[in-house]
Amino acid sequence: MKKARMGISGALAGAVNGLFGGGGGMVLAPLLESWCRVEEKRALANCVATILPCCVLSGGVYLVRTGLDWGMAWPYLAGGLAGGFVGGEALYQGARRVAAASVCGVSGIRRGAVSAVKDIVLPLLAGMGCGVLSAWGVGGGTLLLLVMTLFFGVDQAAAQGVNLLYFLPTAAMGLIWHRQNGLLDKALLRRTVPWALVTAAAASWAATALDVTLLRRPFGIFLLIAAAVTLRRK
Repeated sequence: MKKARMGISGALAGAVNGLFGGGGGMVLAPLLESWCRVEEKRALANCVATILPCCVLSGGVYLVRTGLDWGMAWPYLAGGLAGGFVGGEALYQGARRVAAASVCGVSGIRRGAVSAVKDIVLPLLAGMGCGVLSAWGVGGGTLLLLVMTLFFGVDQAAAQGVNLLYFLPTAAMGLIWHRQNGLLDKALLRRTVPWALVTAAAASWAATALDVTLLRRPFGIFLLIAAAVTLRRK
């Protein structure tokens, strides 16, 4: 029964990740903890390891089918790389307060900033702050979606594509630390990853095939739920 629950959890996470360009970790981490009875740190580590290949696959689908503005995307990606390193190191030094500070910093972003600052500096800081959380598997990618769409006015489809690629360097840095600390569970990953990849592929293909207006309402509802869950977990 536990093995089946892991597979179902992976499938749900992959579907959310592919359809909305993120948020798979928000689904998978609590399912692994509460439904599959996996210890918190181990659940978060294996959540990152499950979502990473989903983002590779879904990100490739978004990139091929919708394209990407690299000039707009690079500050988020660079910030995510730096944040992933900081988050991975802080996790094992007991510095979880770093995450709270990062969330507060990102949440303080407002419209009307100077153009150069808004286009480069703030996206870089947002990517770094969310990267700390993503390295821990606690919803940094979902928070970045909120920042891009609500504060920076990034188009929904573009934000989803950027978010999927942003998670790659972030998760890669986090996984180094998770592996060094022996938190990755190969048996668990054999249950979650295959099903997550199947649903991520199908969902990302559907998301890029459908008219974006059809996904705006469910996307908005998803962001509201994700924001509430993120605040509650903090």
